[in-house]
Amino acid sequence: MKPPRPVPLRSVRVTGATDRQVTFRGAGLSGELTVLAPDLFRLRIHRGAPHPAPASWAVGTTDWPAVDTMIRRSARRVDVRTAGGQWTLDLARGAWQVTDPGGLVVFDAPSEGTRFEGRAAALELRLAEREALFGLGETTGQFNKRGLVREFWNIDVLGHSPAIHPGLRHLYVSIPFALSLRDGRAAGLFWDNPTRQSWDLGQSASDRWRLRAEDGEIDLYLFLGPSLPGVVERYTALTGRIPLPPRWALGYQQSRYGYESAARVDQVARELRRRHIPCDVLHLDIHHLDGHRVFTFGKGFPDPGRWIARLARRGFRVVGIVDPGVKDDPRFGVLRRGRQAGAFVRDAGGREDFLGEVWPGRARFPDFLNASARKWWGDEQAALTGLGVAGFWNDMNEPANFARPDKTLPPDARHTTDHGPAAHRDVHNVYGMQMARASREGALRHAPDRRPYVITRSTYAGGQRDAVVWTGDNSSHWDHLADAVQMLLNLGLSGVANCGADVGGFRDGCTGELLARWTQMAAFTPFFRNHSDLGTIDQEPWAFGPEVEAVCRAYIGLRYRMVPGWTCLLAEARATGAPPMRPLAWHYQNDPVAVACGDQFLLGRDLMVAPVLRQGATARSVYLPNDVWFDFWTGERLTGGTHHLADAPLECLPLFVRAGAILPLMDPVEHLDGPAPRTVTLNLFPGPEGRLDWYEDDGLTQAYERGGCHRRTLTSTTRRRTLRLEFDAPTGDRTSDVVDWQLIVWDAGPRTRLRVDGREVSGEHLADSRLFTARVANQPGGFTAEISRL
Repeated sequence: MKPPRPVPLRSVRVTGATDRQVTFRGAGLSGELTVLAPDLFRLRIHRGAPHPAPASWAVGTTDWPAVDTMIRRSARRVDVRTAGGQWTLDLARGAWQVTDPGGLVVFDAPSEGTRFEGRAAALELRLAEREALFGLGETTGQFNKRGLVREFWNIDVLGHSPAIHPGLRHLYVSIPFALSLRDGRAAGLFWDNPTRQSWDLGQSASDRWRLRAEDGEIDLYLFLGPSLPGVVERYTALTGRIPLPPRWALGYQQSRYGYESAARVDQVARELRRRHIPCDVLHLDIHHLDGHRVFTFGKGFPDPGRWIARLARRGFRVVGIVDPGVKDDPRFGVLRRGRQAGAFVRDAGGREDFLGEVWPGRARFPDFLNASARKWWGDEQAALTGLGVAGFWNDMNEPANFARPDKTLPPDARHTTDHGPAAHRDVHNVYGMQMARASREGALRHAPDRRPYVITRSTYAGGQRDAVVWTGDNSSHWDHLADAVQMLLNLGLSGVANCGADVGGFRDGCTGELLARWTQMAAFTPFFRNHSDLGTIDQEPWAFGPEVEAVCRAYIGLRYRMVPGWTCLLAEARATGAPPMRPLAWHYQNDPVAVACGDQFLLGRDLMVAPVLRQGATARSVYLPNDVWFDFWTGERLTGGTHHLADAPLECLPLFVRAGAILPLMDPVEHLDGPAPRTVTLNLFPGPEGRLDWYEDDGLTQAYERGGCHRRTLTSTTRRRTLRLEFDAPTGDRTSDVVDWQLIVWDAGPRTRLRVDGREVSGEHLADSRLFTARVANQPGGFTAEISRL
C-alpha cells in the first residue's frame, strides 16, 4: 500500500483577524494563531474547514488576560507581534518562525514542514547548533535529549534503562513538552495531542527536530521564554500545578512487594522505631488484597481498621495500592456496582465490557475518562478511607493488560468520555491521569477538608494537578541510580514538581553500598520511598548491616531536619511551578558547563547535591557555578566557576551551599505527626544576597487554599563584615508556629556581635569552629537582625 500523499501547509490565505488571533486556510487545511500571553502563542492547524478545537485533557487555564498585539498582513506574509516576540507565516510556502524581540529565531518550521499524512500529523523544526532539549516528562538516558528518539505512549515496562533495553523509547508517562536552550535563551513547545506521538530529536538528521502524531490535530503551545523558570511557570499556568501534600508525606516511606501480612508490616514498623530510623508512611502492595480484588483486605490483614489505627498511634500512615483491573467475579460487589453504573470500557463493538487480564485474572477496566465512572470509583474508594487508609497508590494504570502482546487495551476498545465517544488509541495516554483524578476527587468528596495523597505510575501533561509521580519499576543497578537523577530533573522541568524513584531499585538484588548511595541521593528528592520486588533480598535500611544502616539513618534524619525547607519549596512549586529539585541550568542557564550537567542538582536555589553514582567511588568531581560556595560538612569556602574534587567516603554525600543562603532546619524527629516545631534553625551563609520565602500551614487540611497559611520573606545581604537579615511582615490568615529562630552564622569571626532592631542580643561561638549562634524571638511584624564583625 502506498503511503498517503502529504498535505502540507502552503498556499495560505488569511481569513480573519481579531485583537489577538489570526485565522487562515490553505490547500485542505485550516488554522489559527492565538496570542494567550506576551510569551505564549497557540498554533492550531487541522484538516478541512474551520471547526472548534477538541476539548483538552491537559489544559487547565483557558481564560487569559488581554495582550497588546500587533498584526500585520501583506500579500506575502502575516506577522503577529507582542512584547515577548513575533510569529511570522510565509503565506505561499507555509513556512513559519517564532522570533524573540531581538530577532533570534526560537522556532523555525521550513516549507512543507507542517503537514498531514493521512490520519497522521507531522511537524519539522530546524535545530540550531548548540541547541539542547530537555523535559519530555519521564525518559531514560542522557539528560540533554537531543540526538534521541522518544515516543509518547504509556506502557507497563520492567527494568527501564537503556543499558538493559537499548531501544526503549517510552515509559509510563507521556508529556509531549520540551524545553529548548541555546546560548542562554530558553523556549518551550507543547503539542497537546494525547494520541501516540514520536519525536526524533535530531537523531536521523542532526539539524532537524521531527514530530509526528498518529492522529488528531497539530495543536502547539509555543513558549518564548527567555528563562527556563519563566517557561516552566507559563507552562504550569497553562496545565496546572501541584496541590500541597500532607506534611507527613514529606517524610520517609517504606514499601515492599510484598509485605504479605499485618504481622510482617508490624515487624517492619517495630524495627524502624527500635532503630530510630524516621518514617511516616508504610505502603501495602497487592499482597494485602483478597484475591487481588481492588479495595479489599485479605486474610493476612484480619481487622484492618483496628490495625491501621494502632499504626497511626505510633506515627505511621498507611498507603494502599489500587490497580484499575476489577476482578470479573459476579459475586464481587465492586464489579456488580460498576456494571450497574455502566462504568467499564467497552469492546470494539460497544455492546459488551472489554475483558482483559491482570493480577486478579480476568478483569474489567473502569472508564475513568467518564465523570460518572470516576464518581463511582471514588465512592468505592471510600471503603479504604473509612478504614483509615491515608493515601492511594495508583499502579498498572497505563493501563496494563497481560492478555495482549502490547500489554494494554485494544486500540479499538470504546470509551464514553466527558467529551464524547473515543477509541482507546486516541485517549490511551490520559487513562492513568484520569484514574488519578478519580482518586483525588473521590478523596475530596468523602473528606472535603483533608488533603488527598495520590501517587500514580502513569499520567499525561497536566497530571501534576492530581498526583505524585513515581518512575515505576526500576532495578537495583548503578546505571538506574544515575538515570533516576536525570529522569527526575526532566520530570520537574515538565511540570511534575512532586516526583521520585524507588530507593534501592525495585527489581533484582540491591547491595549495601548501592542502598546507601541511593538513600543519600533520594533524601533530596520530593517523593522518598524505599521499594523492592517480590523474591529479591531485603533492602530495608538495616538489611545490610550496621555501617549501611548508620548511613541510611543519618540521611533519612537529615531529610526530616530539612522539612521546613521542603515545605517552603513545595509551596513555591504550588505558586509558580518551580520544581524543588532543579538542574543547574535553572539558575545558571548562561553557563554551558552548568547546562550540560545532569549528574548533580540544586535543591531550591542554594543547596548543591552531588550524589555518588559509581560503584566503589570514594570521591567525585563536582562543578560549582560562578558563585561562592560553602562545603556543607566542613564549612570551607570554595570559589565557583570550576570543578572541585570532593571526598566522598560511603558515609558522605557531597553537599555545598551557596554564599548568601538561608537554610532552615528543625530538630530531629522520628515522624511528622506531632506538632510543628516551635524553634527553627536558620543557617546563614554570608554572601552578597539571599532569600527565603518562608511558608507554614497546618500541614493536613485544605485551609491553605482559603488563605489559611503564614508567609513571610527573609532576605540577607552581606556588606564588608556585616550580614543583615530582614524579616518582612508576614501575610496570610495563620499565626506562625515558630516561637524562636535559632540563628547559626557560618564563617563568623571571634568578635561577632548581633543586634535585633538595634538592640544587642547575646550569642556564643561554638567550640573549635567559625560558627556563631544566637536565639532570636519571632515577632508578628517585620524586624531586622544585624550580625557584624564577621
